[in-house]
Amino acid sequence: MSEPTPNDSPPASRRRRTLLGAIAGAAAGGLPALAPRRVLAQPQWPARPVRVLLGFPAGGSIDVVFRVMAKNAEPFLGQSVIVENKPGAGGTVSIVQMKNATPDGYTLGLITMGVFRAPVTETVAYDPIADITYIVCLSHVPFGIVVRADSPFQTWADLLAHGRADPGKVNYGVPAGLGNSAHLLVEEITGQERIKWHAIPYKGSADTALALLSGDVDFTVDGSGGFGPLVDAGKARLLAVASEERSPKWSDVPTTRELGYRMSIDSPWGLGGPKGLPAAVVQTVQDAFRKSLDTPEVKIALARAGQGSRYKDAAEYTEFAARAAVEERALLTKYGFAREP
Repeated sequence: MSEPTPNDSPPASRRRRTLLGAIAGAAAGGLPALAPRRVLAQPQWPARPVRVLLGFPAGGSIDVVFRVMAKNAEPFLGQSVIVENKPGAGGTVSIVQMKNATPDGYTLGLITMGVFRAPVTETVAYDPIADITYIVCLSHVPFGIVVRADSPFQTWADLLAHGRADPGKVNYGVPAGLGNSAHLLVEEITGQERIKWHAIPYKGSADTALALLSGDVDFTVDGSGGFGPLVDAGKARLLAVASEERSPKWSDVPTTRELGYRMSIDSPWGLGGPKGLPAAVVQTVQDAFRKSLDTPEVKIALARAGQGSRYKDAAEYTEFAARAAVEERALLTKYGFAREP
């Protein structure tokens, strides 16, 4: 058998050269089958209006303030923001609808502290950590301890002295039932003082205010949207605010921390969406609403409502949510409001 000469090629080499030649010929001939694939550009988000679901009726302090924020965020989003009120089931209807929405950023929801409490006290169709993307924290609602303008209690020390002397006769009103921020604040304070006062729950802020002005209760605890109009009208006196720091609107009123109590309940609120929102969508919404907080219209709306800016980006808000879910469960369990497993 003769040895192969340098010009003889093994079959595999001949096939490879034939294939390369065919590819080169196809490229020269411009055959579409061998043309490189083009990457299609993704449409810019948002390409249409964004819906935000609120779990309470229109007209409340958060509703009013958020609508101003949404309007002022629109130029930065490049689309309109449609605010839809979806009250019902203690505010959980809106959260469930948001959770079940397609995670494309076109359906978002307003997040309040009730989002963390509801799963502890009742059976709900969402998990506050597993089912929600936390986008941006925007503001907070300060709570206050309020007496009538003609009350003999000029300061918290006066009320406390009366309550220690005759604890069984002290009644206080709270809106929206028991186990909420207002009720738990007084439970923590009286627990620290080792006294017991009687909580009377009302449907909402209007009923609570009426009970105070009618003399049915010695004091009430409510958010700024409830007590603010009474104080501004001279019908009630604010003895303390349950915030980390003094309210700019009522700067002469001490905080519960200053009075020596551990708990504060300046209830933060912000925006969330269904789990799995794209990072780019989260960033866009976060940035648009952060910029809206700096607009004069939003600053005026916050000041009128007695609220303050409480900005947290997505990472900070997610971290806060994880802590809040644990802390709220512990607090509600402590006072017997946690449902049976």
